[in-house]
Amino acid sequence: MTASNLVTVDLDGKVVDDPMGLGINPAGFTIHSAIHAARTDAMCVLHTHNRRRRLRSPVQKQGLLPLNQWSLQFTDRPRLS
Repeated sequence: MTASNLVTVDLDGKVVDDPMGLGINPAGFTIHSAIHAARTDAMCVLHTHNRRRRLRSPVQKQGLLPLNQWSLQFTDRPRLS
């Protein structure tokens, strides 16, 4: 991923620039536009889906913490010993 292949979208969801022609994910737009609307000082909002990070990041001494969409799928399930 490089800056030159990122999709640019305005706050209304209109694609301004889409160098790869792949469009946008509506759910991703909803989250990112809400952040931009609340934080006018944010020049860029982005996230990644790195498999290694999403598996490790929510695991703490206290167990699996509900810190992201991947760990939330296990909320309210019995704890494994």
